[in-house]
Amino acid sequence: MEGSPIRTVLAMLLAVPMLLGGTGCIDQRLAEERANYDAQNRELQDELLRARTALDQLRTENDRLAGELANRATPIPADSNQFAGIDDIEVIQGDDRVTVRLPGDVLFASGKIELRSSAKTTLGQVADVIRREYPGQTVRVEGYTDTDPIVKSKWKDNLELSLQRAAAVHRHLVSQGLEANEMYAAGFGEARPRGSKEKSRRVEIVVVDE
Repeated sequence: MEGSPIRTVLAMLLAVPMLLGGTGCIDQRLAEERANYDAQNRELQDELLRARTALDQLRTENDRLAGELANRATPIPADSNQFAGIDDIEVIQGDDRVTVRLPGDVLFASGKIELRSSAKTTLGQVADVIRREYPGQTVRVEGYTDTDPIVKSKWKDNLELSLQRAAAVHRHLVSQGLEANEMYAAGFGEARPRGSKEKSRRVEIVVVDE
């Protein structure tokens, strides 16, 4: 009877609960591991969100401080600086730089990057002074906009518009005799706003003492 079919069947029937029990343990372990992974993933996502929020706050604070620093620079009286007699500009003296600020509305029509005819005359006069008084120094042309989002325009956003305007001024200054290899253009979009939208729309020509 040792090898009878009945005993074989009974042995198989007895083994079934053991197999089922083992499968249940495996399923339970897999479920626990998955729960642990899900918890770790949520924790990592939370840490990433906190890091991104902190980075955004740092960028905002950096822009605010940079704007305050720029606004604290000392304007030079119009009749006591090298740019005296040039209309529609503001001259600001910093520790190691001179900034010529030109209103965007004086330079360009709304949403455009083509210089007005009168603006070309003004920029030509500015270029004459820089070439005469600051030979060999680095010139940075900075473009800025107000905070209104771009709606009906071929420009993707304010950053692109500000860079294109800075580039237009850069090109015209080169055409007026400034050295291209001593200049570069930068766009800041709506960063570093000034007291009003009108004042925020501007181009600044920064002569850096390097």
